[in-house]
Amino acid sequence: MASIATFTPSLPILVTGLQKVVEGGKCSIGQVKKSYRRRKLVRVTHVMRLGTEAALKASLQRMGFSGRLNTAFIERVNLTVRHGVSALARRTWATSQQSSHLLAHLEWWRAYYHFVRPHQSLRVALVQPHERGGNLLAQRYRQRTPAMAAGITTRRWTAGEVLSCPLPLFSA
Repeated sequence: MASIATFTPSLPILVTGLQKVVEGGKCSIGQVKKSYRRRKLVRVTHVMRLGTEAALKASLQRMGFSGRLNTAFIERVNLTVRHGVSALARRTWATSQQSSHLLAHLEWWRAYYHFVRPHQSLRVALVQPHERGGNLLAQRYRQRTPAMAAGITTRRWTAGEVLSCPLPLFSA
């Protein structure tokens, strides 16, 4: 089974393909192949499908990663998507009857993930903590979404705002 994701600077987006790193309009595609024998991992090979290893390593390091292509990126995205889209959960009653419904569900979840849901790893420390009054602790961080971190928007959207945006038509 192939795992798939695109990583733009601080904004992971699901796509169909291999593991991509897109930076500044240039694309590097790498693949990690694992060989098993009797349920034991015997070999791991890295194959470049587009671009050079040096460009891929430099892009990953600029994004704060180690520079080595590994499956942890993809496994994290797969788990996050499975938790967010009930039709992709392993054991569920919420199966999708048509592929267009599944695609619409994925698009809505993707918009929610990037524009509505704040991510703890993207929060920014406030210069001056904001007092909230009462017994509440002072707010020390500004919560951000991936879209805010990428500079696409300056605020968190509401779920209603995301739902009011039209979805592209899907033909499956």
